[in-house]
Amino acid sequence: MIKTLKVRLYPNNQQKILLEKHLGSCRFVYNHFLDIRNKYYAEHKSDKKKGLNAFDTMKMLTQLKKKTTWLNEINSQSLQHSLVELDKAFKSFFRKNTDYPNFRSKKGNQYFIVPSGFKDKGSKLVIPKFMEGIEYRDESVIPDKIKQIVVTKDVDRYYASVQFETKENPERGKGTIGIDMGVKAFITASDGLQVEPLNALRKKEKSLKRQQKKLSRKTKGSENRMKQVVRVKRIYQHIRDMRTDFNHKVSTAIAKHYGTVVIEDLNVQGMQRNYHIAKSITDQGWYQFRTMLKYKLQWRNGELIEIGRFDPSSKMCSRCGSIKHDLKLSDRTYHCNTCGLVIDRDLNAAINIRNIGLIKVGKGIPEFTPVESATAAELSKGGLRVATL
Repeated sequence: MIKTLKVRLYPNNQQKILLEKHLGSCRFVYNHFLDIRNKYYAEHKSDKKKGLNAFDTMKMLTQLKKKTTWLNEINSQSLQHSLVELDKAFKSFFRKNTDYPNFRSKKGNQYFIVPSGFKDKGSKLVIPKFMEGIEYRDESVIPDKIKQIVVTKDVDRYYASVQFETKENPERGKGTIGIDMGVKAFITASDGLQVEPLNALRKKEKSLKRQQKKLSRKTKGSENRMKQVVRVKRIYQHIRDMRTDFNHKVSTAIAKHYGTVVIEDLNVQGMQRNYHIAKSITDQGWYQFRTMLKYKLQWRNGELIEIGRFDPSSKMCSRCGSIKHDLKLSDRTYHCNTCGLVIDRDLNAAINIRNIGLIKVGKGIPEFTPVESATAAELSKGGLRVATL
């Protein structure tokens, strides 16, 4: 099993300069050979060999380093891996999985990959060209069997994502639930667990508007404007950190206590067309939560089932199965006109999501069970607001 441990790095001033050189040089090599591959194809598209591959560009990199001497300051394996990433981008495009590779910008994601030559030395991470080690602070212990390290920059912080192999086999959860994701409640589970939303963007909205207003008054190209840009970026960074921490806590608790989880394939772009709730939907981070939940369930040999977006989860009665066509978004309580069931709207949807998902994979529908106290207690410990319906 491959896992990733992300730690924050605390480089000294000299190491910061060298890290910036690594980030800039890897971006330069990627862009340089993207341009070369584009030109080669334009000149040879009628020939048998229409394009270049990673091996071709690596041979050309050796010649480039003789002319561009400052590239010798950079770890050669990281430069080569930039060409591997470029080749992957082309292959993904040819498989029609992604768009055509674009040139990398300073304003985009800044990273470089270290495929080998690393080790953990106490509280320092040793990688090529940083043999004295870069200090990091994390309670987790970096394992010995490291496969590769990805060094990233986020505003003014540096991180190392350490990918390692482990034989850990955590115990699979025992419960089965359906999850309805929403705005009023971040998640509502079919067993009655309900977690209130974090709304990180709304909490920092006043501060963000204030700093953006100051930014608009700064002269373009001035040093004060660049400083203000960093202040705005730090607020966005804080919002991302809050949301990521929240999603990690919720997804971990669910994956630990439930072996089978059923969710709905939401049409987020379509939902965002409703300007009344567009900002609240964007603030939830549903895609990130679903991604985290998926891989954490896989770690524990759990199962994530996804039902279609057109399945009638909200309008169908979870007791008798009748459809209520006149249900409005403002109706927070579901009243069934056929069997008389009165139930919380989100809880009704979560039960339907669970039932529809289990039927689709050929499993029987379990009886309604109350919320597991261990799950609610674990989420409450993390400072999350949890309710039971």
